[in-house]
Amino acid sequence: MTLSEISSQIVEAKQNIFLIYAFNGTGKTRLSVNLKDSLKQEDDSHQGVYFNAYSEDLFIWDNEAIELNIQPSSLNDFHQYIAAEEKVYNKLQYYSITYDFKFNYIQDDNPELGWRSVSFFNPEDSDTNIKISRGEERIFVWCWFLTLFEVESLIEDQEEYIFIDDPVSSLDDNNIFNTARLLLDLFKEKIDTTKVIVTTHHAGLFSTLESWLRKGDNSAVFKKRKENGDMENKYITRILEKTEEGYKLKSTKKGSFFYHLTLVDLLKEAIVNKEFHFQHFIFLRQLLETVSSFQGKPRFSYVLEKMNFPDWSSKTDIINARCHEYYNPKASFLAQPDKDLIIEIMDSLDTKFNFA
Repeated sequence: MTLSEISSQIVEAKQNIFLIYAFNGTGKTRLSVNLKDSLKQEDDSHQGVYFNAYSEDLFIWDNEAIELNIQPSSLNDFHQYIAAEEKVYNKLQYYSITYDFKFNYIQDDNPELGWRSVSFFNPEDSDTNIKISRGEERIFVWCWFLTLFEVESLIEDQEEYIFIDDPVSSLDDNNIFNTARLLLDLFKEKIDTTKVIVTTHHAGLFSTLESWLRKGDNSAVFKKRKENGDMENKYITRILEKTEEGYKLKSTKKGSFFYHLTLVDLLKEAIVNKEFHFQHFIFLRQLLETVSSFQGKPRFSYVLEKMNFPDWSSKTDIINARCHEYYNPKASFLAQPDKDLIIEIMDSLDTKFNFA
């Protein structure tokens, strides 16, 4: 399938929540852009609102003024409707922030022009600007956009879709969990009015949301009864994969997402099809890291060692080297010994752990 075909599949689906997982570099951001472009009207207006890497580019940190500059855009017309700082602050409370902030208008006597920047400060000293971390900056921008999605004058003509692409880069596990809670609130609010599409590369975020949708305390909100009495989901969870022919959306097995089993599937598929690329060494290392983590060890080589894998130390070096080559644009293809190594390790893992 092409990204355009996948976009059409998402648009035509009767479910309103679309949760998509993809490994980095697969094409999830390209998918979000394709969705946006495919829904553009003849007058260049949109049927939805968006949060992605391009949205974050509207905010640029100014080290001299010690503030976060907001680039002028079509969103300036809606700044005044975010009720000053209060609504953004309410969402930030999910993250237990320790700073306070204020918006600086482009022109103090004309709020309709919007804001030029955001200043951050300690609550006990509002006169001294402080620098916040990159993670805190991302959290602020994310909450700012979530608040903007509630502005009626912005979404009244664009209420059909909300697109959110990877809101959790640079965040720790606790803040990723908090982001999942905010997304669940958004799902509950929009489930019967707006199609919400979320893409992410983070297995934890995807797994948490998938679990909450399927069997969480609020799961009944995301189901409806069909005419025959059976229950059906108002949501879809999928894994975006890149193939030789293009792309495909793969369903999660039995409604559950297990990151390590997805890696096992991808590696076994490569073995069956005899199609190996540098990315498969990335998958192999991630699988070994996951198994090592379950054993309470911080190094993936521990698994090779415990399986009595021949010359496991040098094999560790090979895996590391091939993973680094994945990011080298000059890297071309894997030699046969590299392919054989993936097969040998997967055979040993299967013998040792017997993955379902």
